[in-house]
Formats: sequence, C-alpha cells, structure tokens
Amino acid sequence: MRTKAFRAHVKTDGQGGLEPGQFEAIVSVFGNVDHGGDVVLPGAFSRSLAEWKAAGDPIPVIWSHQIGDPESHIGHVIDAAELQPGDERLPAKLRGNGGLWVRGQLDLNEPRAAKVHKLLKTRLVKQFSFSYDIVNGGPAERNGREVYELRDLDLFEVGPTLLGMNPETELVGAKSDQHCRSCVCGTGDDGKKAVPVPVNGDEEPAEDVLQRPESTAPTLSPADVLLSLQVDALAYDLDT
Repeated sequence: MRTKAFRAHVKTDGQGGLEPGQFEAIVSVFGNVDHGGDVVLPGAFSRSLAEWKAAGDPIPVIWSHQIGDPESHIGHVIDAAELQPGDERLPAKLRGNGGLWVRGQLDLNEPRAAKVHKLLKTRLVKQFSFSYDIVNGGPAERNGREVYELRDLDLFEVGPTLLGMNPETELVGAKSDQHCRSCVCGTGDDGKKAVPVPVNGDEEPAEDVLQRPESTAPTLSPADVLLSLQVDALAYDLDT
C-alpha cells in the first residue's frame, strides 16, 4: 500500500451547504507533477470508486494513514467523484486540472475526530492524503522531464494529514458543529523520502524517486507507518 498527500486550503464555515462535521476536499489533482515525480491521470480512480459504490461500503476517513489505530478512523466518505476541468466544485486555481473530489463526515462524538476537525478549522492542518495501490502505471515524459504516470489506482482511504507531497490539493470546505462542546505524514512510495520538486518544475526529481518497484507488502504495520512519518518529517524540516 502506498500513500500520497497534498497541501490543503480551508474555506470559512457555512459555505457549500455542509452539515455539522462535514468537509469537502480535492484529495488528488490531475495532471500536475508532485514532489515524488508522479502524475495522476484523469480516470485513475473511476474503476475503484465504482467498486466501492457497488459494494455499498463507505470509504474510510483516517487520520494520517494510521490504519492500525481504531481511534484514527475518524469518519467516512459520503460521496466521491472525479471532477473534470471546469467543474464548479473545483477551487478556481484547480479548474484547469480536475481532480478527485470527496465529501466526508467526521464523527464529532469521538475525541480524535473532533480534535482533527478543530485543526482543520484553524488551519493548523492544511493537507489531505490518500492511500492506494497501483493497478496500472508507467514512466512517461512531461515538459521534457521524466515522470511516473498513475493511470489506474485502488483507493483504500482518505484523510487529513500534517505533511504532504503534492502542493496543489484543496480542502474546499469544513463546517463546525454548533452544538459540539469539545471542539505525520506524506510519505514517499515504498518508504522513500519525499524529495521536493519546485512548483515551477525547473528542477528534475532525483533518479531513484522515479523508480517504482512492484510492491510486495499489501499493508503497512503501525510501526512502519510511524517510522515513515518520522523520516518524512525530518526530510521536510531539512528541505525547508
């Protein structure tokens, strides 16, 4: 299982007709190159979303990919769709790209979910992420530089996170519960450190970042996730 995370932008409360504890986010942006040298193509999630819908099961919302911690399962996805360029649900700066849009519900009766919701509202957490496996992908060239195209993905979960790889994702809305009294992360594929790539694309990612060996482990243990978070947090600090 691989993970990918993106920087988010929080709107003010009450926009978009959201119910208490709900959020809307663009958790993946199509066509732009992230810090790992990946490009998600339109249609990459369509098969997986159809399978989730057919199964009748909600996509989990999990804090920072902590899949082994039940307390970090903080909500579920109500609706999800691939948005094409020009869709009004896209933030203005992403309308030329399109992306994976989700509307989720946080369980504000649970302390961790309520805390994460507050972090989103106060912009102390500004990124979203998702975990996936690659069904179809391969090397390609984009603007004269090598990239890795993600063409068909198995989507496992989405959720807020502290650090991310793609600079373009947007949290498009979050609404607080007026009656609630109580009101790390982006990891490189296969455990690699995230290697930042400038938004203007003037620099090329390191060659080893573009390598994509086949995954041999279907899941990550909690210890693996924690180690990956620590490594990426250190890399983030060094790069900034």
